[in-house]
Amino acid sequence: MKILKENKSSLILLLSMFIGAILGLILGESAKSLQGVANIFLNLLYVSIVPMIFTSIVSSITGMKTTKTIGKILGLMFLIFIITGLFAALYMIVFTQILDPSKNAVLNFKDFEIEKSPSIDLLSMLTVDDFSKLLSRENLMALIVFSFFVGLAISKLADEARLVKDFIDQSSKVVTKIISYIMKLAPIGLGAYFAVLLGENGKQIVGPLSRTILIFALASIIYFFFVNFIMAFIGGGLKSCKKLFTYMWPPVLTAFGTSSSAAALPPNLEAGRKIGIREDVNSIVLPIGANLHKDGTVLIQIIKIALLCPIFGIDLLDPSNLLTAIAVSVIASSVMGAVPGGGYTGEIFLISAFAFPQSSIPIMVLIATIVDPLATAINTSTDLGAAMIVERFVK
Repeated sequence: MKILKENKSSLILLLSMFIGAILGLILGESAKSLQGVANIFLNLLYVSIVPMIFTSIVSSITGMKTTKTIGKILGLMFLIFIITGLFAALYMIVFTQILDPSKNAVLNFKDFEIEKSPSIDLLSMLTVDDFSKLLSRENLMALIVFSFFVGLAISKLADEARLVKDFIDQSSKVVTKIISYIMKLAPIGLGAYFAVLLGENGKQIVGPLSRTILIFALASIIYFFFVNFIMAFIGGGLKSCKKLFTYMWPPVLTAFGTSSSAAALPPNLEAGRKIGIREDVNSIVLPIGANLHKDGTVLIQIIKIALLCPIFGIDLLDPSNLLTAIAVSVIASSVMGAVPGGGYTGEIFLISAFAFPQSSIPIMVLIATIVDPLATAINTSTDLGAAMIVERFVK
């Protein structure tokens, strides 16, 4: 009974998504009519992200006794991000050598149309040219950078900026409360969103890409439980593992249901607090992780490479190709947006690195769209694991 009580909200979310999935498969394309219902929940979450990130980061930085702590947190965080990203790439390469996604694959590239020409600008994610653009969830990394500067400025001014610090601290509490109200709509919103997702992509799941999708599903589920257990164990032993697997489900299910790391960030921050991660670590690692730490997306990049390389006669196990695949998958996953369908960034990297034809982009996008819920769930949960490890070593 205690377990059911602790996981009541997670079970309700899971049931609503299951009902939504069944409804989507029954309605098919008609499930699009539920998009408006899903958007109410998502839009409420999205508008809360900017004030939540700004107030939580600034409040955490101004609450630190010394700025050296920021350097420690950031250094450990980026080290963990790189290590787990490299591990994810190597893991999926090994997995796809055991279960080849290209086996018996018959793909007609003419069946897919390129919706638009891709573009990429890696440096633009760190800054914007107008203050108003900081208020958009499309520029979260720029907002995080700006929040760091504001926090450092307030800390430097100390008592001269006491009123500003108190205002931001109180604002952070208000935003957290607002998000708790929004999350009460999660069962309806996620159920509707999942119905739309399955209604639009249900046929593709049993199509020519079904083997690739099933292999990814198996690989990602194993990765999810194994890596989260290991990260939580490093962060604090079996006790931390229990905490992680108790409190991570609302953000994980939100990520799975919306395919959005940004949408999962508010409940993920709340999960971090329930787990007991100290506020400065929680408020810095999770927002940055939602943008830069995407192990699940690394898995997607590798399985796309493993599918297309044999089709175009490229030996993935050639040392140079192997290193290229690892580097490209980690870099591409880091610069992709934290919102659904984060652009064609990953595909641009892949066709440039492996000389795939541009006609392969739509197939890669389709694969990413279908498996993105699982990948986003991994992205969100491993952010919590990373925060737990950072906290342990910062202490």
